[in-house]
Amino acid sequence: MSVIELEDGRVLYSVQDNVARITINRPERRNAMDTRTTSALVEAFVEAGADPDVWCIVLTGTGDKAFCAGGDLKEMDETAQSGRQIPVPMMGQLRNLFEVMLETYKPVVAALNGHAIAGGCELALSSDIRIAKAGSQFGLTEARRGMGANLGNILLPRLIPRGLAFELLYTADTIPVEKAQEMGLINHVYDEEDFEAGVEEMVQRIIRNSPVTQRRYKEMATKSWGLPVNTALRLNVGPNPYLSEDRVEGVRAFLEKRDPVWSNR
Repeated sequence: MSVIELEDGRVLYSVQDNVARITINRPERRNAMDTRTTSALVEAFVEAGADPDVWCIVLTGTGDKAFCAGGDLKEMDETAQSGRQIPVPMMGQLRNLFEVMLETYKPVVAALNGHAIAGGCELALSSDIRIAKAGSQFGLTEARRGMGANLGNILLPRLIPRGLAFELLYTADTIPVEKAQEMGLINHVYDEEDFEAGVEEMVQRIIRNSPVTQRRYKEMATKSWGLPVNTALRLNVGPNPYLSEDRVEGVRAFLEKRDPVWSNR
């Protein structure tokens, strides 16, 4: 397995056995996202989304302290002191990272190897499945810094009861991932010694199934979000599994009592 270093190693990218692994590699900055790291993450997700050999994406961080501490406040301060504007969400020439993640129509697993704070929490929220290491913290702290939590402000009230969402937003408190799991924001929490195995188990459970169906699920779920049910049922976006080679293979494998061999077509 070859590992590609993006933006001088700020992000590591590799593909093996139909799984793309994207790793934020700034442990000395608690994996905070400066502009070059954000650009590299966009590049990695675009690449994984376009690669037919990628059936699942795992996003994680280097080290055991932080998954991602959010935006790089040191860089933001230096930018402000120089009289320049920091990037504004959903504006400018580059696509918004969280938008790219939501529109990457393949399963995305966030492996939270440590604290997921502010923009790091939004990275997790933009993923489909969240698996966390016990003892980590989770939260949107932007109100403490005069920031906006643009994605979290929109997405969080759609994922959990509105009152709980606004409590997290207004107070800027962080919570243990165990509590976040109780609220439905985290799928699984594992002790440190079981964390990597827990992530791998989830990945294997995903990629044993048809990648055509997975892409259909992701695109339909994303594009139908907020639509009335009768409208969503008629949306019909993404690859059509009913007309796919994978559907033929899946049925034949069941009848022959063997594991299917997916063609991703």
